[in-house]
Amino acid sequence: MLTFNLTKYSLNESGTMLDVGCGEGRHIFGIMQNYPEMKCIGLDMDDDSLVKAEEGYEFFESISNAGAEFLKGSAYSLPFQNNSLDLIVCSEVLEHLHQYNDAVKEIHRVLKPGGKFYASVPASWPEKICWALSKDYQNQPGGHLRIFNQSKLVSEISDAGFKFLSSDRFHSIHAPYWWIRCLFWNTQDSNIIVKLYKKILERHILKKPFFLDCIDKIFNPFMGKSFSMYFEKI
Repeated sequence: MLTFNLTKYSLNESGTMLDVGCGEGRHIFGIMQNYPEMKCIGLDMDDDSLVKAEEGYEFFESISNAGAEFLKGSAYSLPFQNNSLDLIVCSEVLEHLHQYNDAVKEIHRVLKPGGKFYASVPASWPEKICWALSKDYQNQPGGHLRIFNQSKLVSEISDAGFKFLSSDRFHSIHAPYWWIRCLFWNTQDSNIIVKLYKKILERHILKKPFFLDCIDKIFNPFMGKSFSMYFEKI
């Protein structure tokens, strides 16, 4: 489940990409499918996620000619030289960071001039509903520290030395799922509505049925759960 259109802008197809906060590697594998000559690097602080990313790479390895690797590390101190990377992806990470602007500055440091920076955060009003429905949602360990003002965030990233290219919204049908989970937070693991909705989402992710895909795309501009931004380093 990707939070960017990875073919929206021209990329250095034989360059190097970094996924900051890669989790289990979904955007790494998306890049590998679209750009088999691009070297991919995933960076995350969570050991379990990195193990799962390595396991996933074993499945996707054959589609890439350049390969991928996964490292443990912090967004505040990226282990790369200045101006060395062609694409940096940072999906659903900034809302977890206490000093997110420091991470953006570090991303700017290691990205080549003209390189692309794709960042996504939870869209503001769907996130506000989650916070209103459940205090436990917003206070869970490692959870979201803030709700971003989307326009302000674009301006802050631009001020760090990036040119804003465009934005998208993704995953509209996921927003109600999280609202339902928040509404039944204490019983969500056993709640029948949560379980049924989860099955619908799993079907959409795995099978991409036409009608669900259409509904998702139609409502993305209005209620997409992820606000995705595309930047270029000046």
